[in-house]
Amino acid sequence: MSATEGPRQRVLVVAAYPALRAGLLALLAGDASLDPVAASPLEIAASPDGELAAIVIDYSGGEPEAATAAAETFPAAPLVLIGADPNTDGPGLTGPPVAYLPADVEGPALIAAVHAAAAGLIVLDPTIAGATGVHTHGPISPEAEALTPREREVLQLVAEGLPNKAIARELGISEHTAKFHVGSLLGKLGAGSRTEAVTLATRRGILPV
Repeated sequence: MSATEGPRQRVLVVAAYPALRAGLLALLAGDASLDPVAASPLEIAASPDGELAAIVIDYSGGEPEAATAAAETFPAAPLVLIGADPNTDGPGLTGPPVAYLPADVEGPALIAAVHAAAAGLIVLDPTIAGATGVHTHGPISPEAEALTPREREVLQLVAEGLPNKAIARELGISEHTAKFHVGSLLGKLGAGSRTEAVTLATRRGILPV
């Protein structure tokens, strides 16, 4: 089967500036099996085939405002983060499938990361691992690292169904910080989604029934 046969995988491209989006779209267009788009998350969700193989988010120009909306609209979609720090941005390395790539990533590496994340893998570019001091020996088990008091507060609000923006407002923190705490507690609980995190926390007695 050639690369052009079969359905193309839709990939949402999110970046702070039009030039960044155009550049990423051009890089991803090098793979005929991908269908890169820069439409808004709501436009894609409303379309007949509103599903995504991955979301590519460029942090090199600062975190784009649409990043949170995209992740919340498509919570099951793997993330490919460019120029992001796994210690502070996105779900980290203990959550759902994600790829962390350098700001100067080239087309073949970007395309490979998209396919890997879509297949359920976690990708960490060696240059990012060295620069951020991230260890890749595997996720920390819930038994080895307890939730911090702040993460317990965030977990309670997640259980109430609040999105990151509302959590930030309730706790008087930035939305970026709220997102970081959510990603951290998902990793510590070994959960792939907010729903799973609440379920696991309830079963382990972390959340009151």
